[in-house]
Amino acid sequence: MTVPHAHQPDGGGTTRAPGREIPPVAAPPRAAAPVAAKAGARVGQSVVRAGALSMLALVAVGGTRLVHGSLASRATDRATYGLIGIMLAASMVASLLLPGGLSSAIAKFVAFHRGAGDPATAWAVHRFLSRAGVAASLVLGAATAVVVQRVHDLGAVDTVSLAVLTTTYSVYTLDKAALYGHGLVPQYARIELGSSLLAVAATVAVVATGEGAWLVPLCLGYGVFVVLGRRQLRLRRRAEGGPGGGRFHRREIVTFAVLGSVGTLASAGFLQGTQLLAGQFTDPSEVAYLVAAVALIAPLYFLPRALALALFPAMAGAQGAGDLSAVRRQVDVSTLALAVTMTPVFLLGLLAAPLVLGLFGGSGYAEGAEVLRLMLCAAFFGILQVPSVNALASGPPAQARTPVVSAVVGCLVGLGVIWLTAGSMGASGVALGYLVGTVVTATIPVVAAGRIHRLAWGPLLFRCVGLLVVGVLVARLDALRSLSWPAAAAAVGVLVLAGLVLRRDLDRLRDAARAHRSSGRAPAPETA
Repeated sequence: MTVPHAHQPDGGGTTRAPGREIPPVAAPPRAAAPVAAKAGARVGQSVVRAGALSMLALVAVGGTRLVHGSLASRATDRATYGLIGIMLAASMVASLLLPGGLSSAIAKFVAFHRGAGDPATAWAVHRFLSRAGVAASLVLGAATAVVVQRVHDLGAVDTVSLAVLTTTYSVYTLDKAALYGHGLVPQYARIELGSSLLAVAATVAVVATGEGAWLVPLCLGYGVFVVLGRRQLRLRRRAEGGPGGGRFHRREIVTFAVLGSVGTLASAGFLQGTQLLAGQFTDPSEVAYLVAAVALIAPLYFLPRALALALFPAMAGAQGAGDLSAVRRQVDVSTLALAVTMTPVFLLGLLAAPLVLGLFGGSGYAEGAEVLRLMLCAAFFGILQVPSVNALASGPPAQARTPVVSAVVGCLVGLGVIWLTAGSMGASGVALGYLVGTVVTATIPVVAAGRIHRLAWGPLLFRCVGLLVVGVLVARLDALRSLSWPAAAAAVGVLVLAGLVLRRDLDRLRDAARAHRSSGRAPAPETA
């Protein structure tokens, strides 16, 4: 979880000086209202377009990992696939140690200075953070390869591939943030789609040739992204006349980057780290179950990630305008929407876990259904917290630190549970620890946001969690281990039950959507 920082450089946004009220002005011409409405419509359209492109890019990223994982799992035995997962997880965790925080800082401060009309400082910040990130990426790439090689006795090809993957993926996160910060979202989406297709094609080639260099396709995809992304950034800078360096507060930016690294390492790093922990506590064949589960739950985050891309700027704008009622409305409706739309999806996932795993990696993976179910439950809580995290992160610094603290506490609690249970429960114990840790991580910001904005989410969350418990119990029926009429009947029955239990919540969501559409209509110009 990359937590946006709410504190603005140089003391925050623009404020009105005491005693300097804006003098009254003459009534605007009649055309002013339509012009303002048109300007607002253009901004809204640009946000929607950027969100749609981001969603498409996220699907491409997740789809690449899903296809890569499925092909690798089917072409290898479970022990080998588990080792592939460990190498991928090691590269992801390494990228979060510093590049993750630096990329968050690039996205925030580059966009901030551009919004302030100071592209020279935006490029100076970008250059400072990018240089630090590239240096860190090279060091982390070499260190990760050396450590994993010694622990798991990797061959030469895997060792070199792991070093290259860690480095290219870390730089990829930096350049991706830079493209967002400089407003190059369409260019980013095109590059992401092209490099993802290249990685998938390279994976197919690896399967066809039987070479077994499973990390090379991802190295190729991320490497091409870096080359093309940096080319777009150079073109953008030349188009702006190559502005010189600007002045900025390095200490504030570095502090933000460190806090961002801590937050992402404790949340996203914990998810990837489960695969590394499984490699230490469980049998190699069981590691594959956890690797497959992590790959399968990744697509479920597409909706909340796309929601966050639009939600955080809207909340930050409302906070800056002092419109706390808008923040309250946004966090309430967003939480309601995620709860009532994602609960049925997760119910189906719980019931179909053996079938999904069989389709993903073959019949031998169906035995890992319990692991996937635990990870699905954890993902539900991880998704549900997204609006609350954005509401807190867009607020004052004291609120913005809450998600970081909750991520650290949840990670520590989860690691404790893994230490207690993994030895006896294997991969299921690791998944259980991740579930407990994620519940702690999500509960703190949800409770904090609910109290700050005086929102009564208790009954809604109780209904959703109760439905998940029912889904877990029904999923244990033997009839659901294969595709059959009883399995289909059980799935339909659970979905009908969910519709009945969440009926009033669905009505609330429809009413909120209608109210939003009504408020979005431009008012008719007044007549004299």
